[in-house]
Amino acid sequence: MDATGTITTFTPSSNVISFRTETSAEPVRYYFTKETTVVDPEGQAVEMSMLRPDMPVRYSYVKEGDRMVITKVTLEKPISYYKKETTTTTTTNP
Repeated sequence: MDATGTITTFTPSSNVISFRTETSAEPVRYYFTKETTVVDPEGQAVEMSMLRPDMPVRYSYVKEGDRMVITKVTLEKPISYYKKETTTTTTTNP
């Protein structure tokens, strides 16, 4: 099944990710596995560790028993949009 939503929590160590969807006021909890793929809007692979809360995504999932398992996450915006750039200013005295 496919859905869209915004990541609310992502805990890599516990293999849990939650999304808030347009139809659900409360975040919905899903599980991910090492087979879960993450891609940018162009379909390029993205590391799972790059996921952050407040990222809008499309995702696919399957129901395995009583758990919903994410199979694929597609970012709505390029990963470069989320990377924070750090600038350093150096001041020299004459």
